[in-house]
Amino acid sequence: MFTRAIRRCLFVAGLVSTAACGLGGPDGTSNVTIERQCSTSADCPSGFVCNVDSEHGPPVALCESSDPAASCPAGYQTKVLYGQTICKPSSTVSAQPRTGRPAGHRHTAGL
Repeated sequence: MFTRAIRRCLFVAGLVSTAACGLGGPDGTSNVTIERQCSTSADCPSGFVCNVDSEHGPPVALCESSDPAASCPAGYQTKVLYGQTICKPSSTVSAQPRTGRPAGHRHTAGL
């Protein structure tokens, strides 16, 4: 659980670093980045390519588009951070109990 939280923080830090460093790019265009890891450009929606960033921490491959008319695909929330558009997956919160745990189960420490 703790390792997952650290990985998530590193992933977000890499996105922010990429966005901040991309501001002074030679062509001045902003990118649209989908917060989803990819292996090849075939994993990305139409108009996006799989781009590996290894300059800002651990290597991470994300779907990106440098087309100024690009937008986030359906099912993603749009976040603009330092002039960079980031497409975050829509999160749904489940009201279901965790698997392997009865709905009425409560921790009774010290009893």
